Amino acid sequence: MDCLANIKFLDALDQPINGLVHQLWVDSILISDHITIDNGESVWIKRPVSTIIDVRVRSITSGEYESKVKIKLIGEKTIFIVRSPKVLLKGVNLSAKDVATGTYVRSTYIVAEGDYLSRIADDNHTTTAELIRINNLKSDTDIHPGQVLKIPVKKVDVSTPPSESKPQQQTKPSSQDKTKIIVVQQKDILPLIAKLTGNTVDEIKKLNGLSNDKLSQNQKLKVYDRKVASPVSKPQAEKKKEDKKPVTPPTVKQDASKNKEETPVAKVETPTSVNVKGLLPQACGGEKHYKRTLAKIAELHPTYQPYVIRLINTAYTKLGITWAITDGYRSPSAQDALPSANTNAKALQSYHQYGLAIDICSVRDGEIVAYNIKIKKADREKIAIDDVKKLGEIGGELGLVWGGIWRRKDYPHFELHPNGNTWRDLKPQLLKLGVSNYKNLTF
Repeated sequence: MDCLANIKFLDALDQPINGLVHQLWVDSILISDHITIDNGESVWIKRPVSTIIDVRVRSITSGEYESKVKIKLIGEKTIFIVRSPKVLLKGVNLSAKDVATGTYVRSTYIVAEGDYLSRIADDNHTTTAELIRINNLKSDTDIHPGQVLKIPVKKVDVSTPPSESKPQQQTKPSSQDKTKIIVVQQKDILPLIAKLTGNTVDEIKKLNGLSNDKLSQNQKLKVYDRKVASPVSKPQAEKKKEDKKPVTPPTVKQDASKNKEETPVAKVETPTSVNVKGLLPQACGGEKHYKRTLAKIAELHPTYQPYVIRLINTAYTKLGITWAITDGYRSPSAQDALPSANTNAKALQSYHQYGLAIDICSVRDGEIVAYNIKIKKADREKIAIDDVKKLGEIGGELGLVWGGIWRRKDYPHFELHPNGNTWRDLKPQLLKLGVSNYKNLTF
């Protein structure tokens, strides 16, 4: 069985580490050379369960890649969180001296093809002379693509603590005066970048002299440096709190204090179980699959959740077959990481990205049929398809769209088109909300 996995890097303050240059290795084979995006995520990979991934991070002093942690893949789709024991800024370790004293802390900038020093200085609110000085450059032309430059970042004066009697007023700097550079990732589009950065499409186009909306991977864009506030949900009654517990990904602990080995295999902590009311425990063929299915249902859009619960409960009651959800919500990057043989839907073209689709399989002898080694390999697929064909009839009665009726069959797949809305209807709203806020879609 394969595991679809991603690694998210957080610092000691649980802040995402963006711009972290790192590699992923399996034994002596390099499988990824990547730079983390704003949320600290690496690239999605698909490898067999139990594969050991060696995570190597590039040192800005030596330029060498140093092994930091080894991760053992588990589950079918997992996001591993690697926490640094230090506070990090754009992948650079900050010492206590850097944090506590001085007029600035040092950030970094990776020189791109066609970059020149005066533009880098302007974009980062410094001077060419300052960049030459702190980077020991011979001249303003002494740079090359891939070179890591130290960038001075102004600090606020923290020597005088705020008065206890008066609340500290936060001054809002004019976002028009400050810009930053972002790197376009694969499948990024202007509306999404605008939403994630708090800019408008027209602002980004004007800043970068763009005549159309076309972008290319690794293209550098100048955007206004704005903080995008995450939506705050309204307080709810105590009864409903239990139903809305967030699903937390497994956490990787490095046990660095034990110093058993230089790069220990990370331990993965499973998240606490999610309580979704109404699902019959016996309908999932065991506690393991019940908890797993609960967690998958909790990831779905709230409108879709009761449909899925009725689908599983009804199928168990009528057919006497138990079920487990193998896939539910799937991020755009996870969708694009799927092999073309498995799907012809790209990112945001699948109802999985809207929390409105599941993949489900029957359970026998406490194991998912498709992977049950107690059943002969030649029989697994036939039994799984026969079971889900019976489920397809029940799904149709509930108003769900079953992948088994498509020309390109997808037997385990069930999706909901609320009020007749297709993904094409929902995509503009999702881009406006932000892809991670799919649960706030309205129909």
